[in-house]
Amino acid sequence: MHACPTLLLLFLLVLSLLLPSASPMNSAPPLPPPPIFSFGVIADIQYAPVPDGSSFSGVPRYYRSALDSTLSAASSWKSIRPNPLSFAINLGDTIDGLAASPSATQHQPALASLSEVMSALATFPNPTYSVYGNHELYALNRSEIKTHLKIPMQVEADNQMVGYYTIRPALGWKFVFVDTYDECVMGRTGSKLAKAEFLLSSNNPNFDRGDINSPEGLEGTDRRWVAFNGGVGSTQLDWIESELIASRSASERVVMLAHQPFHPDSSNPMCLPHNYEALLNLTDSFSSTVVATFSGHTHSSGYALGSAGVHHVVFDAVLESEPGVDTYSVVRVYDDRMVIEGFGDQRSYELEINSTCRR
Repeated sequence: MHACPTLLLLFLLVLSLLLPSASPMNSAPPLPPPPIFSFGVIADIQYAPVPDGSSFSGVPRYYRSALDSTLSAASSWKSIRPNPLSFAINLGDTIDGLAASPSATQHQPALASLSEVMSALATFPNPTYSVYGNHELYALNRSEIKTHLKIPMQVEADNQMVGYYTIRPALGWKFVFVDTYDECVMGRTGSKLAKAEFLLSSNNPNFDRGDINSPEGLEGTDRRWVAFNGGVGSTQLDWIESELIASRSASERVVMLAHQPFHPDSSNPMCLPHNYEALLNLTDSFSSTVVATFSGHTHSSGYALGSAGVHHVVFDAVLESEPGVDTYSVVRVYDDRMVIEGFGDQRSYELEINSTCRR
């Protein structure tokens, strides 16, 4: 009468030994693969030791708290585990032009302000790579920018310094840093100044009237013809093309970075480089190599997918985030996608890497 329960227990025991995978203890899904590399991004800090103010359009600007937000971003980058960040990117306008104004209270205010921001960023122990923007040029010369932002500068005709360079953050990846203030009216002499003045005078009647930063009367992408923008010179364009040719030959993926946006649909068209079309021609011509472009300058998050499949991302400004709102990003790079995790006012994105860009 007791044989059946005994046989049943024996059968269940044998079954459990033969089918261990049936146990819930062994059914956990595998962990997702880690990113190839990860890094931080911050844009338009524009710190200055002056009272809060506003933009020309009335948007509040929090000059002093931008320094606290930068320190918070660096602290956050430092603490990320697992898969710690390898480096950070600073997309320019690190200090505001007001750092050099009489209302700034520090001795040598612009350099002292820049030193404070760089010290805050340096609390993240890994490298920070920078571009510069119009606001650095309101307060500093390019020699000071080279030294304090650690931007490699090429010396071109008329002894003019231009800040373009590359890094390779991982095997099969290259970042190309572009200087969109190569030809501009800020801190330039010689042919680069002459070219910028000619273009502005030819395309914006406000320029000859002395209202050099006004786009009044201009429409669409013509609104870019203002003095707080700049352009990329022919020598630098040739260098960019040579870098992209080399990366295509080496099956490298490329991210291009600049202070000013590359694509008119990613931002306010008033913020485009003077010859943005030349940059777009390069990204589109090398769309099997260029994955994305990153920029700031517009002070708001923006995105456009180019006609050739290149992602164009504009990052939000620290300066215009309310005190206590820390705006920055963490980017994680995988074989098939880039994941941008935005904090504060920054939007998040997941950018698919086309199969033609894969190694």
